[in-house]
Amino acid sequence: MPIELPKNKIPAETQDPKNLIIFSKPKIGKSTALANLPNCLCVDLEGGGYDYIDAMKVKISSVKELRELCKAIIDAGKPYKFIALDTISRLEDMVKPLALKLYLDTPAGSKFTGDDVLDAAMGAGYQYIRKAMEMCIDMVAKCAPNIILVCHSKDAAIGISDLTTRQIDLLGKSGRILASKSDGIGFMSRDEHSNTILSFNTNDTSIEAGARPIHLRNKEIVLGEMLENGTIEYHWERIFPSLSK
Repeated sequence: MPIELPKNKIPAETQDPKNLIIFSKPKIGKSTALANLPNCLCVDLEGGGYDYIDAMKVKISSVKELRELCKAIIDAGKPYKFIALDTISRLEDMVKPLALKLYLDTPAGSKFTGDDVLDAAMGAGYQYIRKAMEMCIDMVAKCAPNIILVCHSKDAAIGISDLTTRQIDLLGKSGRILASKSDGIGFMSRDEHSNTILSFNTNDTSIEAGARPIHLRNKEIVLGEMLENGTIEYHWERIFPSLSK
């Protein structure tokens, strides 16, 4: 069938980020915010991060369990609009046995006798950690229209000033590679009024952030609004516009 060339601009298919990364320091409220995202399955990889939170949640402690979860979701007809993997930092540890297997299946790895892939010569193990993580994330991405990757941040001092650079806390190049494949990278923090802020502001060169959707690009979104009664009202429709339709 011949390719039909467009004669006019084709409208955007969606403004929702299909692959969203959220990262922050610990205890900022990432898990609580995700528990308040409608129709979101929170996959607790930390093993207790949601124990005190009401949420659609499931604990996963191995790649085998993650495969079983994905199969169950697909068999159920993919009922979730969002799936959050919390945290990717933990997934990086979880995939080490898979990464080792992938490495051992290569000519170079066939001679490796260790039990930790990160001990492979010339830092080869990092490549297979990334490959194993991508395999797991791709597997989950087939289970829902939108996937959210939750990460911790690492702070590194810049010179002798008080500035810090906030980056995704993953080994080697994993953070940068995941970021390059995402539709949005938001740094979560709280402002002076205890509101939950999700920043996609790339003008702040100390923060690894950004977004493809126009409504998020270079913006600081008030995701959670602290009310006078001490509760938080979440506005996920500001991130995923389809929620307001």
